[in-house]
Amino acid sequence: MNSDGKILPLTDPRVTVLLPSMGWMFTEAFVAILKGSGLNAKAHRPPDEAILKLGRANTSCKECLPLILTTGTLLSYIRNVKQTGEVLVYFFATGAGPCRFGQYYIFMEDLIKRLEIPNVALFTLSGENSYSGMDKNFERNGWWAVVVSDVMEDIRSMILANAADPNRSMAVYDREWQKILIALEKSQYEGFKQQLLRTAERFHDLPMKRPPQTVPTITLTGEIFVRRDALSRQYLTERLAEKGFATVCSPIAEWVQYCNYMVDQRLNPDGLNIPQRLKLKIRNLFQVRYEKEIKSLLSRSGLVYADSLNVKKFIENAKPHISPNLAGEAVLTVGGSLTEVVSHSCGVIAIGPFGCMPNRLSEAILNETMNREGKLATDPKNKQLQGVLTELEDLPFLAIESDGSPFPQLINAKLESFCLRARRLHERMLTQN
Repeated sequence: MNSDGKILPLTDPRVTVLLPSMGWMFTEAFVAILKGSGLNAKAHRPPDEAILKLGRANTSCKECLPLILTTGTLLSYIRNVKQTGEVLVYFFATGAGPCRFGQYYIFMEDLIKRLEIPNVALFTLSGENSYSGMDKNFERNGWWAVVVSDVMEDIRSMILANAADPNRSMAVYDREWQKILIALEKSQYEGFKQQLLRTAERFHDLPMKRPPQTVPTITLTGEIFVRRDALSRQYLTERLAEKGFATVCSPIAEWVQYCNYMVDQRLNPDGLNIPQRLKLKIRNLFQVRYEKEIKSLLSRSGLVYADSLNVKKFIENAKPHISPNLAGEAVLTVGGSLTEVVSHSCGVIAIGPFGCMPNRLSEAILNETMNREGKLATDPKNKQLQGVLTELEDLPFLAIESDGSPFPQLINAKLESFCLRARRLHERMLTQN
């Protein structure tokens, strides 16, 4: 409904569906899906200093960094881009649990009313029902966007860290990404798969400095927005690439599958009825199938480790330290870090907004458990793992809180030390393998 009280369908040409940047690849991929559904969708540019300042000017600055940035993004578009008569629908997710995430929607509604902004509405999907509620094709296609953007993020990191000619290789990457977006917008799965196959073959031919499997890899985990937003993480992927590390960022798909797990285990506050639960189980089966196929195709590039997610394993590995009944990202950060370190990466960085309770909880736990005993407890019969961890005590782990400003000198010094320890662990891993 616009400010004149007229009800407009989302497909009305006067309506613009705006997505804030939640990692530019995911945002662009999701916009392609929305366009394929007939919506006039736009991806806002990634946050910069101007958007951060605008967000801070319209909040108390005590709020979570993602809220500050999404507030700045909305106001930046309204002030600089929005046309007269344009009806804006601002799209983002919401949820509950021990996090201020569930307050974003309420805060944004109050902001629009307080500033008396006309023709602006909010459109949210909730994690409490595993983001269901759209038609089946939209949910299916949206899942393609989630998975492909996750894998392409990790491929980009490997190219930055290991390409013989990074500039030329990134130009190839950008062209291939645009082709994938076109295929997503067409909403035809077979055509989408064929494009992924062509992209993987093109990436396979890119000259690398060394075999990708020998490149030291860092797991980047923590709060979902901050770990995927370039400004929030202060271009950490690029900085690590300059030091020769490829970064594997915990995927958005991990959170979606965790929401599925919460519903399946009846840990979500709003229970679903039997038909809804059955529908969700069927949807989950198709999600697993699509994830395997998309990752299998892109793994032919040889630039990415693209095994299927196992959220249940993450939660099992976190159980000795944090209860699965405490919903939120903390259990995933703890379980994912203990699962991935040494097995697939030589170090873990957990990043989140300044003052983020789930992130501080996971930091406190991981500071005590990222060691030889904590890792061996996740796979006690693994002889190769035991060999790597011989004479090692603490494992490379760094927790960072971000408020959008450049990292202070202390964090930069800790990052240097972390990289030295991670490189030593990587050398031990190569020797054992």
